[in-house]
Amino acid sequence: MNTPRQHDQSFRKFSFGTQVRKSPFSDAALRWGAQGFSVYNHMYIPRDFGDPVQNFWNLVNDAILCDVAVERQVEITGPDAARFTQFLSCRDLSKCEVGQCKYVLITDQDGGIINDPILLKLAEDHFWLSIADSDVLLWARGV
Repeated sequence: MNTPRQHDQSFRKFSFGTQVRKSPFSDAALRWGAQGFSVYNHMYIPRDFGDPVQNFWNLVNDAILCDVAVERQVEITGPDAARFTQFLSCRDLSKCEVGQCKYVLITDQDGGIINDPILLKLAEDHFWLSIADSDVLLWARGV
């Protein structure tokens, strides 16, 4: 196991620039054997814990370390929130009830997929999009 000084030194080799943040769990991932990181939603995410076959069997039979701090939500609120959310997605959201989640596609003007988030309807005028790795907030602001 690495000492704090050793793992602080180890993390430096994963430096991608000031636009990328460590998650609260990055140091723990190093302590538990993370050997490689990628970038997801502008944060480091552990991608390599050694033997991929062993990692697979750990996932199937035991447990794995999964850093979900990289997940992001885009919040849409206001009197036109339902209309705007529907505008972003090609899925019919008219029957989505408060408290329900729906898998949706966020598409561009040509039907290309921008993202495939989970939509949570918190109120008639309040929605969360739990997004995959993309800048949906920038896309929504640009629309």
